[in-house]
Amino acid sequence: MFFKCIEVGDVVTNCYVFGKKEVVIIDPGDDATKIENIIVENDLIPRAILLTHGHFDHFLGCCYLKQRFKLPVYAHREEKEVLLNPVYNLSYLIGSEIKMICDGYFEDGDVFEFTDFSLKVLHTPGHTPGSSCFLSDNILFSGDTLFKDSYGRADLPLGNQDMIYKSIKEKLLTLPRNTKVYPGHGVPTTISDELKNF
Repeated sequence: MFFKCIEVGDVVTNCYVFGKKEVVIIDPGDDATKIENIIVENDLIPRAILLTHGHFDHFLGCCYLKQRFKLPVYAHREEKEVLLNPVYNLSYLIGSEIKMICDGYFEDGDVFEFTDFSLKVLHTPGHTPGSSCFLSDNILFSGDTLFKDSYGRADLPLGNQDMIYKSIKEKLLTLPRNTKVYPGHGVPTTISDELKNF
């Protein structure tokens, strides 16, 4: 498998390029040319951009990469409002009013099938209404839902503390203990390690 974590933007968001020859780009939060270079240098074929949620630090690189590689962009259906509202997507905090329109919207349980791998959508609301994680075998891309020894903020617009806790307990901590967790910020962890924190 090809796996690359690229730290992007002032907020230091983890963007992931994942797959084999065909790859997906998860959360291209900024520094689109840095992501582009990884793809070109490794002779990869990107097939889609997947967003774990709609905060600006996870999608600022979308437009460039979408045009450069002719890629569709997907997010959960419940992120539409977040992506289109600069207050909800937090872009107003950087003095901008950025809106993002996706090409398609997924639901809980949807599976993205590619030539050599697949990604299953786990809807994990709480950080935002449409926050989602992506699971491929024993690899979980957790966005801003679950971090090493922590979890995502629920005090931002449309966040919900009870929902994020429920999402983690019922959707993530029930995964196999050896599942590797790659979050939207910070270092990786495992489900086994995070079970100790809940």
